[in-house]
Amino acid sequence: MSPRDLVYVGHMLDMARKAVSKTRGLSREAYDADENLRLALIHLIQVIGEAARQVSREFSDTHPEVPWAASSACVTKSFTTTLVLTKTSSGKSPR
Repeated sequence: MSPRDLVYVGHMLDMARKAVSKTRGLSREAYDADENLRLALIHLIQVIGEAARQVSREFSDTHPEVPWAASSACVTKSFTTTLVLTKTSSGKSPR
C-alpha cells in the first residue's frame, strides 16, 4: 500500500462526512429548494470520484468491500447531474 492511497482514501472519507453533515436532518423539500447545497454536494461527489480513481490497484484489490468502480464513476455521473440540475433550476438548457 502506498502512502498516497491513505491520502486519497482520507479525502474520500472527509468529503463523505461533509456530505452527510450537510444533509443530516434535511427534508427533501429543503434540499430541492437549495441550489447551492445541491451544487456543493455534486462537487463533494466529484472529489470522492476523483480520489477513488487515484487509489492504487493493490489497495483497491485488498478492499473489495468498497465499490471502487461505482465511486470513480461518480465523476461522470455528477457532471451529468450538474447539467440536469442546471437545466431544471433555470428552465433552460446549459450552454
